[in-house]
Amino acid sequence: MTLVSQSATLLQLLGRLHPEALDGIRPHLPVLGPTRHVHLAAHGGGQAGLNPQPLPPGATELRLAVAGTVNAVANAAITARLSGADPGGILTEVGDDWCPTPPDRRLPWPRHWPLPWPPGEPFPIDPGYATPAVQAQAALAFQAYASGIADEELGTAFGELAERLCEAALGNAG
Repeated sequence: MTLVSQSATLLQLLGRLHPEALDGIRPHLPVLGPTRHVHLAAHGGGQAGLNPQPLPPGATELRLAVAGTVNAVANAAITARLSGADPGGILTEVGDDWCPTPPDRRLPWPRHWPLPWPPGEPFPIDPGYATPAVQAQAALAFQAYASGIADEELGTAFGELAERLCEAALGNAG
């Protein structure tokens, strides 16, 4: 079992007690609002959507953009697989965009997906702060696809991207 797979399993177990902790890593659930997913709405919401810790400006929007982008990338890879194309090419390209070598001072983002901020404007979150968080969230979300898909080849491709993103996040965290 890989590091990201173990981490995802631990988070799933923690999610039994705190379902809101899984909001950023279940990209296959539709988003209802800035902090609530269908799972929370189905269980009455309650206090689960509240976050007592202050977040930097734009953090919620960035989290939602990462979840939406992972979902779109996964759907593109699944569609490619169903049409007979190689989904690995899509996932490798997204990995290259999200894990630039060497890392630069701007927030890495897949170039074929819309940016989570208006073009030409500086992003309100420091890239040094946001980059490892974006990579970690994407890693756990792609691992959720890897663990939940029956197609072994596609699951392996999602898992490899999750590992790559996990390694990049850990490398950028320091």
